[in-house]
Amino acid sequence: MALRDHEQHQLDEIERCLAQENPRLARRFEKFRPMPAVTFAAAALGVLSVFLTGLVVLVVGFGMGSAAPIAVGAVLTTAIPLTIVWFYRCHWR
Repeated sequence: MALRDHEQHQLDEIERCLAQENPRLARRFEKFRPMPAVTFAAAALGVLSVFLTGLVVLVVGFGMGSAAPIAVGAVLTTAIPLTIVWFYRCHWR
């Protein structure tokens, strides 16, 4: 929805005042772009699926009594989801 001329003028004035008062905050707002909902949903689904896959591998590893599947399951349930979340958090700013 487009803004009226008066509203756009007010918004521009607020932006100019912000840039004068706190240039650092103004730069942060210039760089901020919200993550699209589809991207966020895909990332959340990816993290959840990797986590659940790791959980299944971990349980199977404990059932088999083998260290290799336990290690793979531990990495899948912790390291990979944390890495994905960290990546999106760093690139979302």
